[in-house]
Amino acid sequence: MVHVEHCAAKLKASPEGVQVFLETGIGLSVHWGLYSLLGRSEWAMHHERISMPAYEGLFDRFNPVQFDADEWADLMVDIGATAFVITSKHHDGFCLYDSALTDYKSTQTPFGRDLLAELAEACHKRGISLHFYYSLLDWHHPDYLNDWPAYVEYYQGQVRELCTDFGPIGGILFDGYWPRHHFERSNGYFRPGGDWDLAGTYDLIHSLQPQAMVTNNHHVLPLAGEDYQVWELDLPGENTIGFNTTDMGELPRASWFNVNIGWSFRYEHRDPKSSQTLAALVTKAAARQASSWMNVGPTPEGIILPEDADALRGMARILKGV
Repeated sequence: MVHVEHCAAKLKASPEGVQVFLETGIGLSVHWGLYSLLGRSEWAMHHERISMPAYEGLFDRFNPVQFDADEWADLMVDIGATAFVITSKHHDGFCLYDSALTDYKSTQTPFGRDLLAELAEACHKRGISLHFYYSLLDWHHPDYLNDWPAYVEYYQGQVRELCTDFGPIGGILFDGYWPRHHFERSNGYFRPGGDWDLAGTYDLIHSLQPQAMVTNNHHVLPLAGEDYQVWELDLPGENTIGFNTTDMGELPRASWFNVNIGWSFRYEHRDPKSSQTLAALVTKAAARQASSWMNVGPTPEGIILPEDADALRGMARILKGV
């Protein structure tokens, strides 16, 4: 039996925010964090049962000295992306910005910089709509397992930061709440300790950023306060990977595709999709009134793989008929 949290959010994105999203077409998505150093999967900590102390050792090695926010944003311009979404915090709890609520963040690593702030500036300069991915699930924060009300306060505090520290944002994409999946409480950091207070979270976002588009990768029909429906690695209405819903609501839509194998950087087993394949996915999504998030996984040094960038640029040329 699927238990979906009741959400009585009162607010939604402004008509102007919805219109901007409807005109997006293509957005660049990025999965990047400590897991990139392992080069196997953003889920490596869980899949490989890596202990917290061992995984935290990656923190002292995070130093992407070749990262250049302007280079990333220039790629977005090259491929015709008008929106950008990045993992502000993934399931491992590590933050790519200077959160006041934790020390588990990029500004405390050897790199010492606020990556989201630099990317926000680069996007704003180019008129690119800035979205943040945020994991509700947190394998690192002790309150997730031990003090649920305190954890909800923590994550909502971080959502407030994302809505106040980076200028206008285009939206927030949540992940880590999967009501169609059942996890034992002992199965790592998975099963939540209570309701997420999604209504409070969504109304917080819309009160601070009225134009922001909220979505949740929960694989069910959108709840109150959510502004578009997203399909993970699928076209709208399809479930080729086994956990998407085939139900399509009336809200705007987006498909979320990977350019290469997996969401994050891999040292091995790389096989980027061809430009023709990527262009076909965008075209098929558009035929179902959906935008396309095209995801890449930068290297530990902060570089978007050249083969991924080349595939995306080729995609853009095909879509333009060049």
